[in-house]
Amino acid sequence: MSQSARSVGLRGLTRYDLVLLLIPLTFLVATAAGVSLDAPPHVVTAVGGVASALVLVDALFRNPPLSA
Repeated sequence: MSQSARSVGLRGLTRYDLVLLLIPLTFLVATAAGVSLDAPPHVVTAVGGVASALVLVDALFRNPPLSA
């Protein structure tokens, strides 16, 4: 098994499975915070977008996929 596809211990999920779960989760958390704080929808979308962009930057540039 290549290092890029190694399991992180959550019932066989790989790091990239977690990245794919975190992207929509950031929008859900931003929406929940926006509803509780009565924030405008464009602010909630911007916060969710920035948070998911940070997840992508980490997955693609800080810890990039390794070739097999």
